[in-house]
Order: sequence, then structure tokens, then C-alpha cells
Amino acid sequence: MALNRRWIKLGRLFMVAWLAFFLFPIGALLTEHFTLQEQIPAIAILVASGLVWTWFWLRILGGPDSRFSPAAVLLNTVLLATFTLMTPRQYGSLFFYAVVMTAAAFRWRVAIPLVVAAALTAAVLDLVRGTTVLNALGELINEAIVGFSVVAGRLLIEANRQLSLAREQIARLAVGEERLRFARDLHDLIGHSLSVIALKSELAGRLIKSSPGQAGHEVEDIEKVARDALREVREAVAGYRQPTLAAELAGAHEALIAAGIEFHVDQEHAPLTPAVEAVLAWTVREGVTNVMRHSQAKRCAIRISNRDGHITVEVVDNGRGGTPVGGSGLDGLRERVVERGGSLTAEPLPHEGFRLRVTLPLAQASAPADRVPA
Repeated sequence: MALNRRWIKLGRLFMVAWLAFFLFPIGALLTEHFTLQEQIPAIAILVASGLVWTWFWLRILGGPDSRFSPAAVLLNTVLLATFTLMTPRQYGSLFFYAVVMTAAAFRWRVAIPLVVAAALTAAVLDLVRGTTVLNALGELINEAIVGFSVVAGRLLIEANRQLSLAREQIARLAVGEERLRFARDLHDLIGHSLSVIALKSELAGRLIKSSPGQAGHEVEDIEKVARDALREVREAVAGYRQPTLAAELAGAHEALIAAGIEFHVDQEHAPLTPAVEAVLAWTVREGVTNVMRHSQAKRCAIRISNRDGHITVEVVDNGRGGTPVGGSGLDGLRERVVERGGSLTAEPLPHEGFRLRVTLPLAQASAPADRVPA
């Protein structure tokens, strides 16, 4: 699933929330046997480090102050190194904040050696504070694992962003390809007819004075060719615009799975006429679109059933529900349903989620509808 602005903002706030770990050393400074001369500079360093950390995640990383990224990393490294040397070894170390910033600020080719250097610095600081070599080695391994994890996370985010851009590009190419296909179809349908009309019009113009009867015959042929061309164009446009239920269910499955939403289909129905199938397909498209845009759901189910001469399709999710807001998509779907003598219900469920239900009278069908496995 692509990272939208909301998720990016939540991720930044989550990283700022890591400052909660600062409460432990601040509490120790205020409650343990530290003098005022020790408390004031130590707390001032922690406050400065917290401000730099917040600035880094909210404004620097991918933000308007990105040019200050190296300076922020260096400044926080100095602050945390100073604080580490000021506190006894039994209080642990906050130097991993500097390691995380280092891993997040640079591309992986630069970040990996810098993370190694930061981890070695953390181990050396522990040794200077008087810890054992074994504890310093443990600090080195811990900081290295944290740093490499952040590097891997950044690579994953970048890959996700590139995948999202590639999907958008593929969608644009698909739309362009479909337009070209439709243009070719129209050309094949009416190109020959228009050529015949032009030739017969020219011939009728030459015969209208010398042989009016033959000219009238040519005009009749022109009318017939024009009507045939108009019929073919209408059939082509109708087939181009009318969706099928199988195609919409397959598209819904692909879209919802890509969005990280669990998807289930339960369908049991008789053969459908093209007109009825088109309305059901539009219902699936509109319902799934609303689930992806507005519901924040984790699961979505589509149920198609046939009872008492009527067919019903339901799109149900477990999202936030709420009162439906009228839009062009839902209004257009309601018009199609009413034209077929059916009914449409769009309503929140009692506990959670939302349901879009369309019921249509089941007309005589000409061919069975394709089935899509759940």
C-alpha cells in the first residue's frame, strides 16, 4: 500500500513520541542524589537534544529544512555524547537516538559506514564511563542492529514510493492504450462508411441533372450507409462503456488487496441480462471505490444473491461507517437502479462499517455471467 500524506504524518509523530524515553533520565536526575550543578546542564542538554530530534522528524527529513540534515545529526550526536559522559553507567545510554538519526538522514551507501562509526562511538563512550568490555560490546551490537534496521526501513519506504509511482505510470499508459484502441475501432467502423458516402455523394452530384432517377438511387444508398455506420458506432460505444460483473469483481479484488484490505466474494445467482449485469457491475465499482476512499476499513465483502425473482448485491465493510455524503457516483448509480425498477440503500451498520445494497428485478437472461472465485 502506497504511503499517503496521512500515514507519513503519523510516522513522523510516532518518531517524535520516542522522546518519551527521555522521561527516565529526567526522573533519575530529579530524584537521585544529583547536585543542582549537575541537574541543570544535564536537563538542558536533554531538552536541546529533544528539540533537535523533533525538528529533524517534523521539518528536516523530507521537509523544507532538509539542507540542515547533516548539521542536525552532528549537533544531536555531540549533545548525546556529552550527556552520556555526564551520567553514571548504571543509567544506560540515549546515544541510540543519534544512531537512528544518522541512519535516517543519509542514503544507504553513506548511512551504513556512518552507522558503524556511530555504534563504535557508543561503545567507546561506554568504555570511557567505566563499563566492562563485554557491556561495551553489547552496546556496539545493539546500536548497529538499531541503525541497520532504520536503514532497511528507509529502503523499504523508498521502494514502496517507487512502486506507487510505477503503478500510476502503468495506469496512465493503460488509459492511453485504451484510448488508442477505441480510436482504432472507431476508424475501422466508420472509415470505410465515410469513404463510401463521399464517393456516392460525388456521383449523385454529377448525376442529379443528367440522370435524376439514378442520382436518387445513390442518395438512398448514402442514407443506408450512414444509418448503418451510426448503428455500428452506437453499438461500439455501448460495448465500450458497459462494464461486466466478472471484470468488476476481478478489478475489486486486485484493488482491495493492493490497498491492504481483506476481500471476500459470495455470489450465487441465475444468468443475467446485459442490462442487469451492467447495473450490478456499476454497484460493485461504486461500492469498492467508496470503501477505498472513505471507510478506512480492514475487510470488505461483496454478496450477490438471487431470491424471489430479484437479485441483490451488497458491498459491506468494517470501516468507520457514518452518514453517506451524496456524490456524483452514488447519484448516478441511483439513477441506473431506478431505471431498472430497483432500489438502492446506502447506510451505516449498527456497530461498525457501511453497507451499499442494490436490489433489481431479475429479467430473462440470455447468457450466464462469468464467476470469479472468492
